[in-house]
Amino acid sequence: MTERQLLADLLEATGAGRKRLRLAAACGVLASLSAVALLGLSGWFLASAAIAGAAGMAAAQAFNYLIPSAAIRLMAILRTAGRYGERLLGHQAALQGMAVLRTRLFSRRAAEDSRTQADSPRTAGAVLLDDIAALEDIVVRRPAVVAGLAGGVASVALVAMAGWAAALLQAAAITVLPLLLRWLVTRLTAAPSAQLANDTIALRAALTDYLAARAEVAAYGLTPHVMEAIAPVQERFEASKARLLKGEALIAAVLGGCMALSVAGVLLLAHGADAPILALALLASAAGVEAMTGFARNAMRKAGIETSLERLGKLSQSTRTAQVFARREARPATIGIGEETLAPGERIAITGVSGSGKTQLLEALAGLRAPSHALTLNGMPLDDVEADSLRRQFALVPQDPMLMMGTVADNLRIAAPSLGEQAMREALEVAGLDQRVAQAPSGLETWLGPDGRLLSGGERKRLALARALLAGRPWLLLDEPTEGLDAATEQAVVERLEHWLDRTGTGLILVSHRQAPTRLARRALPLENVARH
Repeated sequence: MTERQLLADLLEATGAGRKRLRLAAACGVLASLSAVALLGLSGWFLASAAIAGAAGMAAAQAFNYLIPSAAIRLMAILRTAGRYGERLLGHQAALQGMAVLRTRLFSRRAAEDSRTQADSPRTAGAVLLDDIAALEDIVVRRPAVVAGLAGGVASVALVAMAGWAAALLQAAAITVLPLLLRWLVTRLTAAPSAQLANDTIALRAALTDYLAARAEVAAYGLTPHVMEAIAPVQERFEASKARLLKGEALIAAVLGGCMALSVAGVLLLAHGADAPILALALLASAAGVEAMTGFARNAMRKAGIETSLERLGKLSQSTRTAQVFARREARPATIGIGEETLAPGERIAITGVSGSGKTQLLEALAGLRAPSHALTLNGMPLDDVEADSLRRQFALVPQDPMLMMGTVADNLRIAAPSLGEQAMREALEVAGLDQRVAQAPSGLETWLGPDGRLLSGGERKRLALARALLAGRPWLLLDEPTEGLDAATEQAVVERLEHWLDRTGTGLILVSHRQAPTRLARRALPLENVARH
């Protein structure tokens, strides 16, 4: 998908996006034309006033300064209003379009099969955020390109008042300058910009990983070690940024040199022009070259983000979207673990020493990683089963569940957006968290903060258990479900969960080093008896 197609997809995300961007371009053109006219008229006015003053009192009294001064004020007001309108409408088009497109892209990214993804979820999230920011910035800067070209054409018209030769020179400068800028951008900033984008992603991913363990880092005084580990990544980031800034500085210097050459050429070729017209032509020439800075900034921003646009293009073309499957939608499947076959509704405990791969087995069934053991679904090897089919079958409660920043109800509705309060309260009761939520200031609407910060580790796990129950999948995958609970709470949760399993007929695959949860299973399967994939 090309950049133009991506922008069309973005603007079509909101009905008024394309119209707003056109209005932003019109405001930019108004601002650019006003800026060129303002500078040219100011030169003419100052030169004319100086000549009238030098000619004597009579000439000074006869000079009409009201009309040009009013025109200068008008141009200044139009330039300011046009620039404001360009920024306001351009950002509106970008932000409103991205509000819809960002959700669509995230949904399609979430729907991809994580078993085939080389990047970690945090890295993939950082990449998507940077790619979206790049596209948003291009949209915001797009009206400046049209405005710059309009300003260049206006400068040629004003320079023509000093003679056709000067106008031809200005036209040549305005024509050649975009080509020169594009060549310079490709040579000086494309590679550093691409490298900076990669280094930014790497630095953000490293910081995110360490921030996830910030409590442990602070508790054990590991901050110096973390900073030392991040230092090489940060140094590469700073070096890439320095190379990019050097390239941009050289382009700015070339732009300044082109302005000087253009003004000097107009001065040499403006034969026979009187002083006021010459001043107008010289300042208009400078303003026309300056108007091209918008083109230069846009070209520099686009350089080096081809990879980002390519990734977004592929993602935007994808027809897959993440979805919350209806409860009990899927027909219960038969699970094969090595030589063992689990019929729908069967309850089994996976046993084995620490590090033997029990968690990996559960995550493979949930579609989070490639299987390392011989696993099948309805006789089909798990590698050949689509991720959506696995999501319809399994609800996983991991050892370290992730909670989103929001309310208790928000986290439960991840299982099904249309859940009612009664269903939530019933699931919380089974998970042994109903009293805790009832005593909270706002009940189900209690704000948890980032990653469920308001809750303890055991409470976070029980909330994740309630969410899994609400998903209504045929199979429940539990990884150390009672870790962090006291004996009394653990016993209550196990009893309630056993009644729920009996009532619903849900299948269970359990991993636990604690004795109490194993009563939920009807038999045990030693992992050492399961063949490796």
